[in-house]
Amino acid sequence: MPRRLTFTRIAVTMLIALTVSAVAIELGFWQFHRHQDKAAAVAAFEAAEGRAAEPLATVIPPDATALPDDAEWRVVTVTGTFETGTTTVLRGRPIDSTAAWQYLAWLDTDDGRSVLVSVGWIPQPGPNEDPAVPEYPAGEVTVTGVVRAWEEDDGKSATDSVTRITPSQLDSPAGQEVPGYLMIREICDGAQCSPTVVGEQVPLPEVSLGPHFAYAVQWWVFAALAPTGAILLLRRDAQMAREEDEPAPPSAVKEPRKRRRTEPSDEEIEDAL
Repeated sequence: MPRRLTFTRIAVTMLIALTVSAVAIELGFWQFHRHQDKAAAVAAFEAAEGRAAEPLATVIPPDATALPDDAEWRVVTVTGTFETGTTTVLRGRPIDSTAAWQYLAWLDTDDGRSVLVSVGWIPQPGPNEDPAVPEYPAGEVTVTGVVRAWEEDDGKSATDSVTRITPSQLDSPAGQEVPGYLMIREICDGAQCSPTVVGEQVPLPEVSLGPHFAYAVQWWVFAALAPTGAILLLRRDAQMAREEDEPAPPSAVKEPRKRRRTEPSDEEIEDAL
């Protein structure tokens, strides 16, 4: 049986519906902001695509403490010397659906700074395999690479297993850290050039808008439906309560039918005589 509609029940029902609606609105904006971030990344990628390589100091000035807005995805060249003792292995992160080891090392540039370079990757070695060891060219090299922003830190330290490409999880370099790192595309030692230091190049990630805008619209539609559903529920219960309170219509009582006589009465027999 439906509960009677009281002010408390109406208030609690609408409060729950409005709370659900508010949460759905916030989730919608969260997805929309993710869509905006993706759109900005796509725009930056498309703007950098096809542009000629420029010196690192031009794209990221020496006095920059943060990565310039238009720097990510740009192709840059930089000359310097690798700090071979700072090689770091990023283990277990899949590349092309393959468990991989990705190698990172600091390059001391000719302008006194140090830039981190992703120098290549190999498939994750088996338990009985000897992992590849990067063989860096001796002396000064020129590296061409794609600028990437630091990854968001997940709280690990340099003494833990490296999980993010971010300074807090890496050894400190000799020079001032360049804000951002490079995905190597070519390394030249004099007249000899190669696409990477070890293994293969780390491919650029896929940049797309994704389904975030559609998710935002879905959350906002749900936010609109929540109070509407609550109102319809209360109206239904009110209608059912009114129907219960209405008196039942009187039932039609049928008069018993008189029994049809099949034999004459005594008076009828006497008259006949």
